[in-house]
Amino acid sequence: MQAKSKIKLDRVVGGFLVFFLNLAARVLSLILRRSHDINETKVNTICVAKFAGLGSILCAGPLLGLIKLHYPGARLVFITSQHNAELLECMPVIDVRLYVSEKNLLSTILSSVSVLIRLWRLRPQFYIDLEVYSYYSSMMATLSCARNRIGFYRLSSGLKKGLFTHLVFFNTAVPVQSLYLQLGRVAGCAKPASPAPVLRVPPKDKELAESVLTEWLPENAPLLVVNPNASDLLLERRWPIESFSAAITGLFALVPGLRVALVGSRREAGYISRLTGLLESHKDRIREYPGLNLAVFLGVLQRANCFLTNDSGPMHMAFDFGVPTVALFGPASPVQFACFADPARTIVLYEPVLCSPCVHNVDAPPCGGDNQCMKRIDVSRVVEACYHFLARTPRDGKSRQEWTLPARSPILSSPDGVPLGKVELRGRSRQ
Repeated sequence: MQAKSKIKLDRVVGGFLVFFLNLAARVLSLILRRSHDINETKVNTICVAKFAGLGSILCAGPLLGLIKLHYPGARLVFITSQHNAELLECMPVIDVRLYVSEKNLLSTILSSVSVLIRLWRLRPQFYIDLEVYSYYSSMMATLSCARNRIGFYRLSSGLKKGLFTHLVFFNTAVPVQSLYLQLGRVAGCAKPASPAPVLRVPPKDKELAESVLTEWLPENAPLLVVNPNASDLLLERRWPIESFSAAITGLFALVPGLRVALVGSRREAGYISRLTGLLESHKDRIREYPGLNLAVFLGVLQRANCFLTNDSGPMHMAFDFGVPTVALFGPASPVQFACFADPARTIVLYEPVLCSPCVHNVDAPPCGGDNQCMKRIDVSRVVEACYHFLARTPRDGKSRQEWTLPARSPILSSPDGVPLGKVELRGRSRQ
């Protein structure tokens, strides 16, 4: 199922089911009178759930490490979509991985029942739900029958009070990793001294990645890995493909011997090919790698002298490995999603237009696809940022000179003067 179809189904059907599940949970709580005192809970199993968003799962890495630190004898169970299976296989901190299929409605129902049966056997003491808006995720938390169910609320906690035993406000002005860690504190954990890397690339996959590259990449040639994509959950995060083409062309002129690897998922292969088509005169220095095994992709990423990417899951993978990264932000806030990146290895480009960030504040971006927050990112600034890593910084990231981008004033309107964030009401007069 496509992301928009899943969201619509969740809002229409999920909202109806959650209302009645909430009533049933409140009645049962009065009858059973279970204790939800964290200090009285003997912990053998802890579940963490995040169904959508590779980047968000990676942002949960410090939380997972925190749980293992404070409950070393407990099983750590992670529940997510089948689409994220490859990522979880590269996260050794997880003990048990449970997947929900999203091929169609029937497969989702059947796999959800299978996951719940497994949870009933595991009898978790904590169920930590990292989703914010999903009714489905809230239902799974409640039906898990975990003694303590910890989750987020955004606008009102009323509907979730019966479904969860502990709630935390999801503040969009706070870094998402800090919000996740707050859920860990509710579960009785203290803040760790420093987050450790989450991902691990098996040696065989690292060797395979090297063999993929060596067939066309000279040993000492600088490598720029480019991710021009963003998942269909929010395509407005994409910088225009013409801008990517112009930036890569500019870097070819500046960096002798530069090679470029274009990466993305199998479903994004057509979009990657469109970008290659715009770079026809440089095709001998470019390779497309759509649909790589995730562990192999991580091996390719580790070889990069610079990674140019939209705000996306691969961006967070680069942050985790400390790869020199130029990250392009628009609909989401870099304060919330990039603040844990190594500042010596990360340059964030962001134009503070009036309606950005919108991702956690509206159901659909107010621009209707005209993502000025991304279109306003200047090609020359991207070229300069990438050149900084490609030409001045060795691959180990040492001896980096201090370098910052000039501050920009907030932008209030589109090129034709239309106020940003304005939504036209169909069938009504503008006056």
